[in-house]
Amino acid sequence: PPKPRLLDAGCGTGLLTRYLARRFPASEICAFDIDAGMLAEMERMIAGERFEKNVIIARGDLRDPGRLEDMKTGQPLFIPRDYFDAVCVSGALEHVPLAESVERLAKLLKPGGIFFNLGVRRSPAGAVLGMVYRFRPYRVAEMRRALAEAGLDRIRVLRLGLEDFPANLSRIAFVARKKY
Repeated sequence: PPKPRLLDAGCGTGLLTRYLARRFPASEICAFDIDAGMLAEMERMIAGERFEKNVIIARGDLRDPGRLEDMKTGQPLFIPRDYFDAVCVSGALEHVPLAESVERLAKLLKPGGIFFNLGVRRSPAGAVLGMVYRFRPYRVAEMRRALAEAGLDRIRVLRLGLEDFPANLSRIAFVARKKY
Protein backbone atom coordinates (compact mmCIF):
# COMPACT_ATOMS: atom_id res chain seq x y z
CA PRO A 1 0.00 0.00 0.00
CA PRO A 2 1.07 3.65 -0.36
CA LYS A 3 1.78 4.00 3.39
CA PRO A 4 2.62 0.51 4.63
CA ARG A 5 2.70 -0.44 8.30
CA LEU A 6 5.77 -2.57 8.93
CA LEU A 7 6.91 -4.48 12.01
CA ASP A 8 10.59 -5.30 12.57
CA ALA A 9 10.32 -7.94 15.29
CA GLY A 10 13.51 -8.65 17.23
CA CYS A 11 15.16 -5.69 15.50
CA GLY A 12 18.47 -5.67 17.39
CA THR A 13 20.40 -2.55 16.41
CA GLY A 14 17.94 -1.78 13.61
CA LEU A 15 19.81 -2.67 10.42
CA LEU A 16 16.66 -4.08 8.82
CA THR A 17 14.58 -1.14 10.11
CA ARG A 18 16.98 1.30 8.48
CA TYR A 19 16.78 -0.61 5.19
CA LEU A 20 12.97 -0.69 5.31
CA ALA A 21 12.75 3.02 6.15
CA ARG A 22 14.92 3.92 3.16
CA ARG A 23 13.19 1.46 0.82
CA PHE A 24 9.66 2.52 1.87
CA PRO A 25 9.97 6.20 2.89
CA ALA A 26 6.20 6.65 3.42
CA SER A 27 6.02 3.68 5.79
CA GLU A 28 5.17 3.58 9.46
CA ILE A 29 7.60 1.19 11.16
CA CYS A 30 7.43 -0.31 14.62
CA ALA A 31 10.73 -1.92 15.62
CA PHE A 32 11.10 -3.86 18.84
CA ASP A 33 13.62 -5.96 20.69
CA ILE A 34 13.97 -7.41 24.18
CA ASP A 35 17.50 -6.01 24.65
CA ALA A 36 17.44 -2.38 25.83
CA GLY A 37 21.15 -2.00 24.98
CA MET A 38 20.56 -2.88 21.34
CA LEU A 39 17.60 -0.51 21.20
CA ALA A 40 19.73 2.31 22.64
CA GLU A 41 22.29 1.66 19.91
CA MET A 42 19.51 1.73 17.33
CA GLU A 43 18.23 5.08 18.65
CA ARG A 44 21.77 6.45 18.43
CA MET A 45 22.23 5.17 14.87
CA ILE A 46 19.00 6.65 13.49
CA ALA A 47 19.06 9.93 15.42
CA GLY A 48 18.64 12.78 12.97
CA GLU A 49 18.00 10.58 9.93
CA ARG A 50 15.13 11.78 7.75
CA PHE A 51 13.03 8.70 8.53
CA GLU A 52 13.41 8.91 12.33
CA LYS A 53 9.89 10.24 12.84
CA ASN A 54 8.40 7.29 10.91
CA VAL A 55 9.93 4.75 13.32
CA ILE A 56 8.58 3.75 16.72
CA ILE A 57 11.21 1.97 18.80
CA ALA A 58 9.80 -0.32 21.45
CA ARG A 59 10.90 -2.88 23.97
CA GLY A 60 9.18 -6.24 23.72
CA ASP A 61 9.45 -9.98 23.50
CA LEU A 62 8.90 -12.14 20.41
CA ARG A 63 6.88 -14.48 22.63
CA ASP A 64 4.28 -11.70 23.19
CA PRO A 65 4.69 -9.24 20.29
CA GLY A 66 1.30 -7.60 20.75
CA ARG A 67 2.43 -5.99 24.02
CA LEU A 68 5.25 -3.52 23.62
CA GLU A 69 6.62 -0.53 25.52
CA ASP A 70 7.47 2.68 23.65
CA MET A 71 11.14 3.47 24.41
CA LYS A 72 10.60 7.25 24.24
CA THR A 73 7.54 7.51 26.45
CA GLY A 74 7.64 4.29 28.46
CA GLN A 75 3.95 3.86 27.61
CA PRO A 76 2.53 0.48 26.65
CA LEU A 77 1.75 -0.11 22.99
CA PHE A 78 -0.96 -2.64 22.32
CA ILE A 79 -0.85 -3.83 18.74
CA PRO A 80 -4.23 -4.98 17.41
CA ARG A 81 -4.69 -8.10 15.30
CA ASP A 82 -4.51 -7.67 11.53
CA TYR A 83 -2.60 -4.37 11.84
CA PHE A 84 0.64 -4.69 9.83
CA ASP A 85 1.12 -5.02 6.08
CA ALA A 86 4.41 -6.83 6.69
CA VAL A 87 6.14 -8.50 9.61
CA CYS A 88 9.91 -8.83 9.25
CA VAL A 89 12.24 -10.82 11.48
CA SER A 90 16.01 -11.10 11.10
CA GLY A 91 18.06 -13.55 13.14
CA ALA A 92 15.69 -13.49 16.11
CA LEU A 93 13.30 -16.46 15.86
CA GLU A 94 16.22 -18.77 16.63
CA HIS A 95 16.13 -17.46 20.23
CA VAL A 96 12.50 -18.33 21.03
CA PRO A 97 10.02 -21.19 20.63
CA LEU A 98 9.39 -21.13 16.88
CA ALA A 99 5.78 -22.22 16.36
CA GLU A 100 4.29 -20.08 19.14
CA SER A 101 6.26 -16.98 18.17
CA VAL A 102 5.43 -17.25 14.45
CA GLU A 103 1.76 -17.78 15.30
CA ARG A 104 1.65 -14.66 17.50
CA LEU A 105 3.47 -12.55 14.91
CA ALA A 106 1.18 -13.80 12.12
CA LYS A 107 -1.87 -12.61 14.08
CA LEU A 108 -0.54 -9.07 13.79
CA LEU A 109 -0.52 -9.30 9.97
CA LYS A 110 -3.41 -8.11 7.83
CA PRO A 111 -4.92 -10.77 5.56
CA GLY A 112 -2.71 -10.79 2.48
CA GLY A 113 0.18 -9.33 4.50
CA ILE A 114 3.76 -10.49 4.02
CA PHE A 115 5.80 -12.40 6.60
CA PHE A 116 9.56 -12.19 5.97
CA ASN A 117 12.13 -14.06 8.04
CA LEU A 118 15.84 -13.71 7.43
CA GLY A 119 16.89 -16.69 9.51
CA VAL A 120 20.11 -18.44 10.30
CA ARG A 121 20.73 -21.43 8.06
CA ARG A 122 21.48 -24.84 9.58
CA SER A 123 25.03 -25.16 8.35
CA PRO A 124 28.52 -25.33 9.86
CA ALA A 125 28.58 -21.50 9.99
CA GLY A 126 25.10 -21.44 11.56
CA ALA A 127 26.15 -24.05 14.14
CA VAL A 128 29.16 -21.96 15.17
CA LEU A 129 27.01 -18.83 15.45
CA GLY A 130 24.47 -20.81 17.47
CA MET A 131 27.12 -21.88 19.97
CA VAL A 132 28.60 -18.38 20.27
CA TYR A 133 25.26 -16.55 20.61
CA ARG A 134 23.34 -19.39 22.30
CA PHE A 135 20.56 -20.01 19.82
CA ARG A 136 19.29 -22.85 17.67
CA PRO A 137 19.01 -22.56 13.88
CA TYR A 138 15.79 -24.18 12.62
CA ARG A 139 15.51 -26.65 9.78
CA VAL A 140 13.77 -25.48 6.60
CA ALA A 141 10.99 -28.04 7.21
CA GLU A 142 10.44 -26.72 10.77
CA MET A 143 10.12 -23.15 9.53
CA ARG A 144 7.77 -24.14 6.70
CA ARG A 145 5.57 -26.06 9.15
CA ALA A 146 5.48 -23.16 11.64
CA LEU A 147 4.54 -20.70 8.87
CA ALA A 148 1.80 -22.97 7.49
CA GLU A 149 0.35 -23.72 10.95
CA ALA A 150 0.21 -19.96 11.63
CA GLY A 151 -2.13 -19.46 8.65
CA LEU A 152 0.48 -18.39 6.13
CA ASP A 153 0.69 -19.69 2.58
CA ARG A 154 2.68 -19.07 -0.62
CA ILE A 155 5.75 -20.00 1.43
CA ARG A 156 9.00 -19.50 -0.46
CA VAL A 157 12.55 -20.22 0.61
CA LEU A 158 15.22 -17.94 -0.80
CA ARG A 159 18.82 -19.06 -0.66
CA LEU A 160 20.95 -15.95 -0.61
CA GLY A 161 23.95 -15.24 -2.78
CA LEU A 162 26.97 -13.04 -2.18
CA GLU A 163 25.21 -10.02 -3.65
CA ASP A 164 22.14 -10.45 -1.40
CA PHE A 165 23.54 -10.33 2.09
CA PRO A 166 27.08 -10.09 3.49
CA ALA A 167 26.60 -13.05 5.85
CA ASN A 168 24.99 -15.26 3.21
CA LEU A 169 26.85 -18.38 4.30
CA SER A 170 24.81 -18.32 7.49
CA ARG A 171 21.48 -16.84 6.29
CA ILE A 172 18.33 -18.09 4.58
CA ALA A 173 15.16 -16.12 3.82
CA PHE A 174 11.53 -17.23 4.08
CA VAL A 175 8.69 -15.24 2.54
CA ALA A 176 5.02 -16.10 3.12
CA ARG A 177 1.63 -14.42 2.87
CA LYS A 178 -1.20 -14.43 5.38
CA LYS A 179 -4.25 -16.12 3.94
CA TYR A 180 -7.25 -13.94 3.09
